[in-house]
Amino acid sequence: MLTTMSIRRLLAAGLATTALVALAGAPAASAAAPGVAQATIAPLASASQHPFIAPKPRPSEGADRPNTEDSEPNRNAYSVPEAPASPACGAHFCVHWVAVGLDAVGPKDSDGDGIPNYVERVLGVAEHVHEVENEKLGWREPVSDGTEGGGHGKTDIYLAQIGAELFGYAAPDPHQDTRKHPMQRHLHGYLVLDNNYSAFEFPGTSQQHDLEVTLAHEYNHILQFGYDAFQDAWFAEASATWMEDQVYNEIDDYLRYIPRWVHRTDEPLTSASMKEYGDAVWNQWLAHRYGISFIRKVWAGAIHAKPGGFSVNAYEAAIHAAGKSDFSHDFTLFAADTAEWRTGEGFRESRLFEDVPRQGRLPLGGRPLTRTMNHTSFSLLRVRAHRGRAVVVHMLAPRGVEAGLALVGRIGGEKSGRAVKDVAYHSDGGQLTVRLGDPSRFSRITAVVVNADGRADGYNVRRLDWRYLTDGVPFEISGDLIP
Repeated sequence: MLTTMSIRRLLAAGLATTALVALAGAPAASAAAPGVAQATIAPLASASQHPFIAPKPRPSEGADRPNTEDSEPNRNAYSVPEAPASPACGAHFCVHWVAVGLDAVGPKDSDGDGIPNYVERVLGVAEHVHEVENEKLGWREPVSDGTEGGGHGKTDIYLAQIGAELFGYAAPDPHQDTRKHPMQRHLHGYLVLDNNYSAFEFPGTSQQHDLEVTLAHEYNHILQFGYDAFQDAWFAEASATWMEDQVYNEIDDYLRYIPRWVHRTDEPLTSASMKEYGDAVWNQWLAHRYGISFIRKVWAGAIHAKPGGFSVNAYEAAIHAAGKSDFSHDFTLFAADTAEWRTGEGFRESRLFEDVPRQGRLPLGGRPLTRTMNHTSFSLLRVRAHRGRAVVVHMLAPRGVEAGLALVGRIGGEKSGRAVKDVAYHSDGGQLTVRLGDPSRFSRITAVVVNADGRADGYNVRRLDWRYLTDGVPFEISGDLIP
């Protein structure tokens, strides 16, 4: 869901009075800092908040479940009983399948143990995913489902004919609320994967790779349910997509989302759209800056960050705990690093990424440009300066808006060169200035304009999203060449 709330454009020196009042009442950056250490669960902002993936019954629970408000029939429900040997269980997973009908798994059984080869392959991949995510990376074990799925207390995987719709999905089990916990946020769930990943349904991909990255991604959602199932969808998808590359670095499936992402830098990081999968690059940048355990730490502290379910403050708390920065300052540094990320600076494998397009040019010595920007978004502007002692860029941001500005020069080629940056940030907007000397040494110069503000003043029940405070605000940018 895209946030379309905007704040009336006034003078570049400040926001409207009502907006300033709202900003004053917003969750402050410093207030989120104790989140990781808190022992209490932060209350949700609204009773209308819901898990980032809706609970639904399992395929084995049948297609004739009544369609009520809190009980949705599973579109992948089995129409026949499970196979006699189903489920096949390993140390941490149980795989369920049917032997006849549309959802049937291929019967080939090389070792004659009654379990099809494909089922054994799924189980082997799942155990490898667990080894990396839980044992190597230290993510908390999932919440046990107890007697669900046959009473094994392990994560259940259901194989079904879901091709041509999606690669797989995770879902929490319904009806986990109790009298003591009427809005339970630590949830157990299950996985549904395709029953064969056939080339006909998934053209241009590898069956094994499809299975591997899908399990790495969807199982991470199962772990997320255990930390806090009420976090924002963009946070959940960005984390799960990032995790794919930690488990199967050689596949690099997440790169399919980068081309779309680079053309949407003016769209908020927090947007619940296809951009949220490409937001994995934000997690990659954070992991490069703070270490690979950082994303797990964000999830571990998420349920304590206030207000409950507000993922920006989950990041804020973890960044504060790392002791170096805060969310908005880091977002400014991240935006600056994207300008020349193909040089490999700031990211683990950004040489594989597409170049981020420039959204226009900043004339030097002319009238200021005005860019109207939404929260957690940024814009890259081309700057042409081939002579002089220095190039200087100024920005006037509205007062009360967390804003950033960078001037990035690249010496050499896209992959073989290096970037030189001057970055300015202010939590209260106002005038920001950046400067690069001897501009003739650069093969490309870029001004990076950043609305780094991610604050909200509550939950919008109608849009099922947060009321972000700094959408549609104007930034004035100008540049000069010092002879």
